Amino acid sequence: MEIVYIWHDCFVVYTDSVTLIFDYWKDTLVCDDSLPLFIREINRENPVYVFVSHHHKDHYTTKIFDWIDLFPKIRYILSKDTSKFSRHILSPNSIYAKKKPSPEQVTVMSPGDRFEDKYIAVEAFGSTDIGNSYIVTVNGDTVFHAGDLNAWIWRDESTEEEVSQALSAFRVILDGISMKHPSIDYAMFPVDSRIGSEYYTGAKIFVKEIYVKHFFPMHFGLGTTHMDQIKYQLDAARINDYANSERGEYICLQSPYSSFRSSPIPEDPCIEKGSAV
Repeated sequence: MEIVYIWHDCFVVYTDSVTLIFDYWKDTLVCDDSLPLFIREINRENPVYVFVSHHHKDHYTTKIFDWIDLFPKIRYILSKDTSKFSRHILSPNSIYAKKKPSPEQVTVMSPGDRFEDKYIAVEAFGSTDIGNSYIVTVNGDTVFHAGDLNAWIWRDESTEEEVSQALSAFRVILDGISMKHPSIDYAMFPVDSRIGSEYYTGAKIFVKEIYVKHFFPMHFGLGTTHMDQIKYQLDAARINDYANSERGEYICLQSPYSSFRSSPIPEDPCIEKGSAV
């Protein structure tokens, strides 16, 4: 399995049998009207699954439907709010003139829903914003993409009651995930210091409650200035603030198209855990 970071919260996961694309909204290395560079790397004979956690502009673009003719086995897995937001594209009877997927190419999911075919199984869980988080099981591995699921604690500008409510809402969803999946092989989770001094709290709770073998911070690509952007990236890489030192590996992919490839060789028990890559 190879996991490639595109930008902010978008990752592409390559396996021998399928390609998974999570929350694509832009490729910073190409012009807005161009196809993302990773498109040319995808095996067109394999199924391609395009996931959208919710319709916010930093998680979704209608440009994903431009890929319909490129891959004969493409499927869009959309949150319910995304399907409503894009009903003009998804309705076969609409007058929308650009490319539209067929109903057979689209699966709409809400928290609690499950989709399965002969290649992957998908479970939709909730979010502390809108839409879904997803767990995908492929070739025996579990891949989690949080979407906007996080303990969104704005400690520096919130009351204690608001902080308590944010934590409670997060733990309710996390408990539902951990009951079904006490361990996850690959997890992509927000570590976004725009929210202030407790930006890492959600990640810290997440890796404490669930055994995450490979943790990828995300959602740090919204800096309004160059210096802000550098700060957010450096903050996300401060794994000592949130890592579980007893288990797991923390892979801080930050440059577009940086990647992680899992090894088929069993893990060496002498390798130090809780370390960054």
